[in-house]
Amino acid sequence: MPKANFVIGLEPKQAIEYLYQKRLLASKVFKSELFDSALGRATTISKLTSLEMTRDIYESMEKARREGKSFNEWKKTLVSEFERKGWVYGHDKAISRGIDGKLLADPKTGEHFGTPRRLNTIYRTNMQQAYSAARYQRYMENVDNRPYWQYSAVGDQRTRPAHQALNGKIYRYDDPFWATFYPPNGFNCRCTVIALGERDLKRKGIDEIGSSEPFLVKAKRPKDKLGNQEETIGFKLPDGTVRLADKGFDYNVGRLTYKPNLDLYPEKLAHQFAKAEMSGGEFKSDYAKLEKAYLSEKAKLGIEKKITNKDILQKVELTITKNFKFAAGIINAKDKELIGSNSATVWLSDESLVKQFNSRLDDPYFTVETYQDMPDVLNLADNIFKNGNTYIFVKHFDELKNYVVFVKQIKHTDEWFMVSARLQNKSEWDIERKSRKYEAIR
Repeated sequence: MPKANFVIGLEPKQAIEYLYQKRLLASKVFKSELFDSALGRATTISKLTSLEMTRDIYESMEKARREGKSFNEWKKTLVSEFERKGWVYGHDKAISRGIDGKLLADPKTGEHFGTPRRLNTIYRTNMQQAYSAARYQRYMENVDNRPYWQYSAVGDQRTRPAHQALNGKIYRYDDPFWATFYPPNGFNCRCTVIALGERDLKRKGIDEIGSSEPFLVKAKRPKDKLGNQEETIGFKLPDGTVRLADKGFDYNVGRLTYKPNLDLYPEKLAHQFAKAEMSGGEFKSDYAKLEKAYLSEKAKLGIEKKITNKDILQKVELTITKNFKFAAGIINAKDKELIGSNSATVWLSDESLVKQFNSRLDDPYFTVETYQDMPDVLNLADNIFKNGNTYIFVKHFDELKNYVVFVKQIKHTDEWFMVSARLQNKSEWDIERKSRKYEAIR
């Protein structure tokens, strides 16, 4: 794994990055399009559909964290801004709605979501998640030295039994356990993660760390008032009971801003990181969740085959994606120079995965294991073609394994994203014919 400097004091900076990410998302997507999705839970506020108000809240939290303001300073500034915009009802109007005190509401729609006291919960929850995401980033940067993570609950009278039951569990950083149970696992959750190395395990008398997969089970929450029943992942204890993260917290908030800068590391080391990423437990876990969610959404729409309407497909993507991305591969130094790029890391977003589920629906050979080959395709391609800002990487392994991977270059951010991949036999991808259709890089 890449050796990264463990920089002390980066947590506030990375916490700000997390809040900035949420502010951007709040500016781009509407809650009505994100019903019952992890992305929606990450970027919206309960009972609030006003995009402008949501954006202002996240923007103000980012600014407060950057300027080191306290909660009371943040709240005073935000409420003053809401009053200026007419989003705070006076005492009399609030009383008429059965609420004692001021009321936050959208003057355009009359929609309200509580009193300014709710800002306390919003602030604490988001700051808690921001610091958790920052800690995840730091731990991921140091997994070569401390690859084992231990779940740590406070263990006092305020600790929830479901969280205490996970206390002391140790798994590798890429174990699927962390895809669901990386804290926080509920409102005001004080649980954390401790990173451990080989020496730490020896001191604890632990010779081997197993996998959590035998204990991760599908579980359903109690039905809500409308009769809807959400499915999630639970952890089965030896006594047969199943522990769940609270609703809306059953995902790894740290991955929202996880961006390992593989361009800083030697190519061979970065390539090995990508191979570990594409074969790791967290990728497999997220892949399975996304695939199931895609099939479920398609079934709700009454669509049996592929989704052919682009608008419908985009809505499905927004509904189920979590804004995660994975390092799919590294473009080698010679190819990077031929292309004329400063960046070599190729990302695979979960949005692209949803598109892949749809386009490869009838292909039984294109599975989660297929992605383990992506790092080699991108780093050791036999041929590369260009079509606008999309580059086509071709890798021939044998007669049955001929990969064609489409990668889009985002020039203004200097990033690469894998947008599509397919398996074809050699005759289906005629190099000479494609050379006439596309610009041949090599």
